[in-house]
Amino acid sequence: PDIVGPSNAAADTPMTRKEMITIMEATCKEMDEKKLQYERMIHALTLEEAAAEAASACIDETISDGAGNEEEEADSEAGEEENDSSGSASV
Repeated sequence: PDIVGPSNAAADTPMTRKEMITIMEATCKEMDEKKLQYERMIHALTLEEAAAEAASACIDETISDGAGNEEEEADSEAGEEENDSSGSASV
């Protein structure tokens, strides 16, 4: 059996210029609406990406600050122990 899809053959009467203009204006309007949708999606994704980067930077900074504080505390404790032992040795 032959499978036949919709025909793209021209209508019996050709389109007038006015009809072509009307169809092109409608198509242009649809394209403008799609463009606005894409621009909104791009803007939303850009904001989400910036927020994710900012959150990641805060987490990285918090982690590095926490590690730095631990190292400083360990250094100060080691220094106090040295001071305690040197003080008792001199007595």
